[in-house]
Formats: sequence, C-alpha cells, structure tokens
Amino acid sequence: MTRKFQLLVDGASDLDATAVHAITMAEHLDAELVATEIRNTRWFDSSRKTEAARHVFQDRLARISDMAADHGVEIADVRQKASTDQPKDIMKIARDINPNMLITGTRGATTGQGLSDRAAGLLNISKYNLLMVKDLDHDTGDYKKILVSADSPVNIAECAAKVAGGYDAKLTAVQVVDLEEGLVTERVVYLPEAAASSGAGRQRRRLGETVKTSDTLLARMKENRLERGQALADSIADIARDRGVVASSQVLVGKQSDELARLTRRERYDLLVMGSKNESVLKRLMHKTAPETVARKVHSSVLAIKKVA
Repeated sequence: MTRKFQLLVDGASDLDATAVHAITMAEHLDAELVATEIRNTRWFDSSRKTEAARHVFQDRLARISDMAADHGVEIADVRQKASTDQPKDIMKIARDINPNMLITGTRGATTGQGLSDRAAGLLNISKYNLLMVKDLDHDTGDYKKILVSADSPVNIAECAAKVAGGYDAKLTAVQVVDLEEGLVTERVVYLPEAAASSGAGRQRRRLGETVKTSDTLLARMKENRLERGQALADSIADIARDRGVVASSQVLVGKQSDELARLTRRERYDLLVMGSKNESVLKRLMHKTAPETVARKVHSSVLAIKKVA
C-alpha cells in the first residue's frame, strides 16, 4: 500500500521550506503527497474574497507541484475544501485522508518558543505521525544527522531506523536521565519494620520515624538509572545497525527538554525523532506535556511518532 503524507498548505512564510521537507521525505520514503488548503474561513465572508483565496491556493499548489515533479514525487490528491487553522478542524479532513504522516510548518508562534499554536495543537491531539518543520537552516530538507530520543511511550526504533536508512543518514540514539527526579532520599518507618527492628542486635526503628537513604544506596540507584538508560539507547542503535544505518548511542544527565535542546543546537542535528501519545487536557493545562516541551525547545525539525506502521 502506498504511503500518503498530508502537507498543510497555508500562507505562512515558511511554506516553501516546509514543502521542500515534505517532498524530500516523500521521495526518500516512497510516498505520495496530499495537499490540504489551510486558511481561516471566518476571514472570507464574501464570494469575491473566497474566490481570491482559491486562486492564491492554486498558485501555491502549482509552485509546490513543480518542486515535487523535480523530485519525482506525485501530488495525488488535493483537498481544496477550506479548513480553518484549528487543529480539530484539520483532523476532520485528516480522518478522510488517513495519512501515514501530517506535515506542517511551525511559523507564527504566539506562545512559548519554536512552535505555532497550530503545530502544538496537532502534536497534542493528532492520531497520525507528525513532521514539524522548524530548522530552516537545513532548507534542502535532506536530513544527514538524525537524533532519536530513546525515552518514548511507543517503540520507535524500527521507524527511526527506516527514516535514517531512507536518507542514508547517521543516527544517534540518546537517553536523558534525570538522576534526581523521583529519587527516594528518605522514607517513613511503618509498623512491620518498627516491630521487626525491636529484636536483639537490630537497630531500633520507631513507628513514624523518618529514615534517610544511605549515600551508598543512592549512588547505586543512580548507577542503575544510567545503566538502564544506556541499555535503552543501545537497543535503538543496534536495530538501526541491523538495517545498515551508521548509528551510535549516548546517555545525558539532566532535564530532558533542556539537554535535547542543547544537543541539537551544539551538534546541529537535522531531525529529532521522538515518540508521542495524546495527552489529557489536564496534563496540557498543567504544562506537563513532555513532547510539546521538547518540540518547542529543540533547534531541529521534529518527527513525532504517534503510531508505528
């Protein structure tokens, strides 16, 4: 079955760059493109304005079609039924198309950094894999250095390896370990332990007493976290190598979003691949949606894997 990538065609300043990335992705992964017109229909309240907007879209589509033809990529379907730029309205059209991937630019950010409201909304509610084109320094759309976040709610190893193989890119799997988060530095003595500690030769523990975790045990727990992180990153790199991809792995210590942002900027990665699941409204309101935080901060484009196909 032919893969379908849905390109959102809007009036943003990064449309051409986004289209280049979409075309290149379709070329390397053997997919066809579906172009969808995105505009705020509430702004076009007359037939004259609507007709003018239709002509603008056709001009953009013609330009993108010429670019695609140069790469041997087919634009197999055009959805000119205007959609607003609201993520929920875009998803209604996406359900009809059922794409393997949605592709959007990220210009026009009004909150946070690095993502438009539309891109952030799609990341949170889309059921489809989502490519968010951010890094316009790599305007050829040809990814040569791909970073994979090993800490993922879905198994993205095969998908990341497939993308890297299609681009003949180098892949680096990274696991960021926060050694302090959730670390139990002290605990409360409960009744069974208090009763057991009352025997001869045992250190007495009083019920309700707070006991600090020993430095030796804390060090061992941190070491275990690093070992698990390295094993997880290694497993992704091994799968990529089995596909003939040049791959490496590493572990970083710190906060995930900050460390990935520093790494993509310092090493100039072209693309970050990460897993993502839809988050609850409560988590989004509490600003605890980790994929969105990462996507806002990193310098590279981001491919969020929602489902492995």
